[in-house]
Amino acid sequence: MPQKPNVENRWWVETTFKKPKQAKSETEMPQLPVAMAFYQVARDYDQDRAKEDLTDNNLRIARAANPPQGDWAYVAMTEQHAPPNVIKRVKDEFRIPREARGIVIDHGRVVRLLICGPQLEDWMLDITLGEEPSVDAYVWSVMYRERIFRRAEDALRQARKWAINLLQFPPPRDEPFRGSLLV
Repeated sequence: MPQKPNVENRWWVETTFKKPKQAKSETEMPQLPVAMAFYQVARDYDQDRAKEDLTDNNLRIARAANPPQGDWAYVAMTEQHAPPNVIKRVKDEFRIPREARGIVIDHGRVVRLLICGPQLEDWMLDITLGEEPSVDAYVWSVMYRERIFRRAEDALRQARKWAINLLQFPPPRDEPFRGSLLV
């Protein structure tokens, strides 16, 4: 006669009690001076907040510089400045559209451009011209696109195309922008 199933003869029922593992306190953790210094710096780091601060910082710089439409403003961020011929060459290479606004941010060894829409809050392109040139596109203070280039000329050329697309097809504030115009 077969046995009726019960808890003891069911292999899938766990009958032993396991204690939950206790997390080690920070004092019990091995102390590695270099690694621990890094983790102390990164403690309570909020990446989303850092991204918002970066976007807000660019907007603050743009508002303070307040460039006229179709023209440039210059902002020096350090005591060391890029050579004037480099600044002139970058401005000439980009050729700012007449409805856009441009800010040259001089960090000494690195030059950044902020290209904004007719209204500073609409959209912004952050072009970094350094060892690894890049273009970041922000629409309504939200990053939608980031692209890294091998050459600064390629970054400037792509940023100009994106600026023209954003001027021709401005993103409405009440519609979610998906970056589809930035090809």
